[in-house]
Amino acid sequence: MDNLFESLTPQNEKSLWRFMDLFKFIDLITSNKLILVNLTGMKDPYEGILHSEIGIQWVDSNGNPTEKPENNHFVKNINNATRQVLFISCWHENEFESAGMWDAYGNENGIAIKTTVEKLKNSIQIDNYKEMDLLRINYYRTLDDYFIPNRKESHIYTGLLNKRISFEHEKEVRLILHPRDYDNKSIIRKIDINLKELIESIYVSPLYSSWQLNAIQEVLNKIGLEIPVKKSQLYDLK
Repeated sequence: MDNLFESLTPQNEKSLWRFMDLFKFIDLITSNKLILVNLTGMKDPYEGILHSEIGIQWVDSNGNPTEKPENNHFVKNINNATRQVLFISCWHENEFESAGMWDAYGNENGIAIKTTVEKLKNSIQIDNYKEMDLLRINYYRTLDDYFIPNRKESHIYTGLLNKRISFEHEKEVRLILHPRDYDNKSIIRKIDINLKELIESIYVSPLYSSWQLNAIQEVLNKIGLEIPVKKSQLYDLK
């Protein structure tokens, strides 16, 4: 990974959560594959888009610095191209459960897996790990807070790693895939993952009933993932 992003690199021991609905969880544990989504498939239209005031270091065909093109459509095409070639899996960095994340991504059928940065890295079964990075999101209020590598020029990740302060509660860490097969126009990519290495613990929504929790445990046992399932105690009276 480029040293330009050292300040956004989470430490190996940090805890990560992945909140998902039941269908995505079943797909994960039965396929042993993690889904990464193209930026064009994200709900936020600003995903991957550079701040309008960010300076891009423009070069000519020989790599020499040149003036910014006056054609605004050209800049738009640059943003669109970036959104099409980057794929992400979103994780929540926190030592504890998050009520906001359950509400936003878990709902009554939600499930969360807990892991660590190190476990996530070690679980990835991909030939060319150089195509992947794991980086924190920078949340900005103004352009002064905007993360630009070395404060000199933009990078293909610059728009991807900056989000408006309104999303700060997500404490997001992104697993980023930058595949080189640009002719593949798929909106999603799946990568092989070692679930026994990845999953530290599994939590079900605080709205689950006992029989639902037991059903999830039975499915896990039958496919050889003997990982205890815990019900979130977020709303339990002590």
